[in-house]
Amino acid sequence: MGGTYQNPIDRRRRPHQAGVSDDSGFVLILVLPVAMLLMMTALSLVTRSNSAAVAAARESKAQAARMAAEYGFNQLMAKVNTEYDSNPVTSALVIGNKIDIDDSPGASYTIISLDLPVSPVGSCSDFDTNNALLYATIEGNLTVGSKDYKRKIFRTLKVCAPASNPNKLRTRGFS
Repeated sequence: MGGTYQNPIDRRRRPHQAGVSDDSGFVLILVLPVAMLLMMTALSLVTRSNSAAVAAARESKAQAARMAAEYGFNQLMAKVNTEYDSNPVTSALVIGNKIDIDDSPGASYTIISLDLPVSPVGSCSDFDTNNALLYATIEGNLTVGSKDYKRKIFRTLKVCAPASNPNKLRTRGFS
């Protein structure tokens, strides 16, 4: 027999061949929990940012509904200043009808209630002490798809009657 037989112990000690140590797999036990922890952290961050985006979109739509109510309030003040005759009550202020806002798709407002001041309304003067109070409740509505977002606002208008036409009302302020 021409070959030499090598001792298995000698083969293990050669530097050019890698041997399997007794600690093999120890690092894997440390890496797996750290990798799991990183994946769970990333997943929770994604979930949290997604829920924050949904909440922000919902809040934005609710604010749009509130702005529709504020627009309705501004329209109410304009009507009081230009069209409203306090005696007799006219139909210039439509209560309970939904009014769409031009150039704002899906936005509308409704004057829910309007408590008129009792007669007589004080005349407008340089002083702000003889105002009558007109209470208004306005609901803004924003429709997006099949969802409706609604917000109500409550305002008190301070009104007076000009000396030139005591049956007309003029807005002096609101709260």
